[in-house]
Amino acid sequence: MPRRHARSLALAALVAAPLLLAGCAAVGELAKAAFQKPTLAFKSVEVQSLDFDGATLAFDFRLHNPNGFGLKLARVQYWLQLEQRVVTRGEVAGGVSIPAGGEVPVRFTARLPFAEVPRLLELVARGGQVAYTVGGQVDVDTPIGVIDVPASHSGAVDLPTLPAFRIASARVKLASLTEVEVELTLAIDNRNPFPLPEGELKYALALGGEVVATADGEALAGVAARSEGRVVIPVRLSLLGAGRALATVVRGGTADLRVTGEAKLGSLPVPLDVAGKAVGR
Repeated sequence: MPRRHARSLALAALVAAPLLLAGCAAVGELAKAAFQKPTLAFKSVEVQSLDFDGATLAFDFRLHNPNGFGLKLARVQYWLQLEQRVVTRGEVAGGVSIPAGGEVPVRFTARLPFAEVPRLLELVARGGQVAYTVGGQVDVDTPIGVIDVPASHSGAVDLPTLPAFRIASARVKLASLTEVEVELTLAIDNRNPFPLPEGELKYALALGGEVVATADGEALAGVAARSEGRVVIPVRLSLLGAGRALATVVRGGTADLRVTGEAKLGSLPVPLDVAGKAVGR
């Protein structure tokens, strides 16, 4: 190729390059102007499970593609907040195709841990709800790059109902010449539609206004949904150190009995304060 011709081609290329780049930029800007951002609409929330440790919530959204060409859902990121504090984070893989002018469902589940709820016992005691905010973003793969579509919803979920404790029976008998046995039976009413988990009991037992026994870590068996369970607590006391009320019961009388303390059930510390009568046998 003659040197003069080669120089002419090089000069033409140098002149054309900025025009081509400008043309590509113009095409890119035109594509961006023509592109319509997908929209995300909240549809519903479902409580998948509820127990004394927390609630599992399933959130349903619909992702709409208003463009005349298909897109792809790349990833879903979400977080759950309680009083503006993030307590749960999660991510769902994408790969779902979004048809032109169509929409696809977006679902993710988030765990709301009751241990993170401020003033939990106060809310539960009055049969309240806990408010939450779920947020996140849906990443969509488009011809102009990956874009983020925000997700947001605020709501509330019912808290468990505190179980009701009562003294089913309290009998006192001589276990030996020097010991007295108190057989205390507590009834536990679980009014929730889910089982009561196993737990621990911390208590003080008083007869006639005098504390005669304490314990920390007494095992509590689980209770089926909407059922009543019972726990038997045997307590042995020295007859020599027994108070007047206990001595009266041993001789066949009765005495006021009160149990105070706390039952630990999952994330809920349930206060215990029940009264009844102790009888001798």
